[in-house]
Amino acid sequence: MTQRVTVTVSRARRRRPPDEGYEPYTAQVRSLIRTQARLALATSAIVFALLAGLPMLFALAPGLSHVRLLGIRLPWLILCGGVQPIWVVAARRHVRLAERAERAFAGPARPE
Repeated sequence: MTQRVTVTVSRARRRRPPDEGYEPYTAQVRSLIRTQARLALATSAIVFALLAGLPMLFALAPGLSHVRLLGIRLPWLILCGGVQPIWVVAARRHVRLAERAERAFAGPARPE
């Protein structure tokens, strides 16, 4: 017959808070996250301003809403064909700037 053994964890071990330098690059990672969050908010604000500005443009200049191009009213033409390029340009700009921030983070300042 085998003996039963009880294993307990000692309470003497104490976890270090993350601010004590537990990870070597904590400050740099937080800086990268803040940079990318600022970038995302700026990109979102620009897209929102452009898209929210369209109804305001047509409210301030009601004559534009009756203009027809290729048999389609201008507001519908802009909504159907003008919004997608805004999304594409904003997305490409955002990715380019986010990758630039990541490259700067992984640059020569980090030892191997």
